[in-house]
Amino acid sequence: MDIGVLMIWLLPAMVYARVMREDAFDPEGVCRVYSQNGLLHFDCSDRGLSELPDQLNYKAQALILANNNFVSFPKQIEKFTELEILDLSGNRLSQALPSYLEDISSLKVLNLSNNNYDSWLYNDAKFNFKKLDLSKNKINKIENDAFANVMKLSFLDLSENRLYDIQPGIFSQASSLNTLILSRNYFSKVPKFESQSLRNLHLSNCQIMTLEQDSLAALNSLLVIDLSMNQLERIPDSLASATLQELDFSYNEIFELTDLTFSSLPHLAVLDLRGNEFKYVWSTSYFSSNPFLREVRLKGNRWCCEGFSVNLLLTYEFLTKEPSKIQDRQALICYTPSNVTQLSWQQAYIKTWHADITAVSSYTTMAVMIGIIIGIVLTSFVCRGIMYLNKINPPPPSEQALNGLVNRSQSEPVTRIPLREDEPPTYDEALLMPRLNSSFHSLPDFVDEEETLRRNRRRSRSIGDLIEPRPRLGDRRSIRRTLDLRN
Repeated sequence: MDIGVLMIWLLPAMVYARVMREDAFDPEGVCRVYSQNGLLHFDCSDRGLSELPDQLNYKAQALILANNNFVSFPKQIEKFTELEILDLSGNRLSQALPSYLEDISSLKVLNLSNNNYDSWLYNDAKFNFKKLDLSKNKINKIENDAFANVMKLSFLDLSENRLYDIQPGIFSQASSLNTLILSRNYFSKVPKFESQSLRNLHLSNCQIMTLEQDSLAALNSLLVIDLSMNQLERIPDSLASATLQELDFSYNEIFELTDLTFSSLPHLAVLDLRGNEFKYVWSTSYFSSNPFLREVRLKGNRWCCEGFSVNLLLTYEFLTKEPSKIQDRQALICYTPSNVTQLSWQQAYIKTWHADITAVSSYTTMAVMIGIIIGIVLTSFVCRGIMYLNKINPPPPSEQALNGLVNRSQSEPVTRIPLREDEPPTYDEALLMPRLNSSFHSLPDFVDEEETLRRNRRRSRSIGDLIEPRPRLGDRRSIRRTLDLRN
């Protein structure tokens, strides 16, 4: 047979056997017996009991009598010699602790929440329990030595009572007290008290309006304080604690910080400022004295990104650079002004403040371009002036001729140099003669053919006549006519 099918077939029998075994401890079926977390529980909760039945399992390690009608501690509790947990929450108890609890050395947890206690008084007996729950009572008075004989007490819950103030030395003798819960009371300011061992203090939802600079000065081991859901509007400058690591100011009415706010909290690591009234972005200098700060919670603040400066980007990078100090970057959202609504700090910076820088750069570029254009225009005028001056004062004719730069105007009259008979013109005379645009072959022959035969043959001095011989003309001064070759 398959093992799975066998287990399904045997499961109802196993459950029935377990029920029968549990009910064996309580023939009347009033209480339940079960094991949980390695402890044997005897559970008589929600039975409407005012006293315990006769047949009980006194070897139980947890006795649950919650939500019944007990007005005093049942006498049978004394017989539970191995008891570690005693739960009497939700009854009508108002009496002091019975002395026989002193003899139950194994008792660690005592739950008396939701009873009718209106005060907590000193008791001569010495108790060994480590956790005491007095929440949801009506306690408005606690004697100064009320916890002096609870030497091992490490956890104390006094939440949802009617406390308005407590004495400074009320917990000074509870040398093992580690966690104290005072939430949902009626403190108008953070109570000042002494403790050498307290590490966790909870004061949420207490209508606190005042926190003084030295409120935590006498708590020499404090690591965590919860001041959430109060009515604080400001945090005092230089709030002092040499040990504090976690500070919870969430859901108050705080609207500003300064450079001195956290300057006296050198070990601050976690800061919760959710749901406050912060609008203007902080400067990173606010946290210059907190080198161990690793987490900042800011959700629920309505940030205003109007008129900010570069510290917007610096603070954004301070909070978001790896390792990031903020888990929810959507908390860094601008709500005003309208042009950056729902943008992150970084996006708002780029769109507005950085845009101004871009505009300034554009103006600078435009100015440079205008300057270049003006420079080009001035340079052009200077060059034209130099050229004009050179035109008024030309160089000597010989230099112009050597460099081939002589260009005469069409309107300039043709200069004629009288030629000497049978002699070529001199070099200077030749320079002053009009330039020929064609060779001598194109010149019309104005000489008489008879005189041509009588002349000796001579080479022409033109470039085109260097190879072909031509007859030497006679006296050209008498027969040559003036000819302007440029017409």
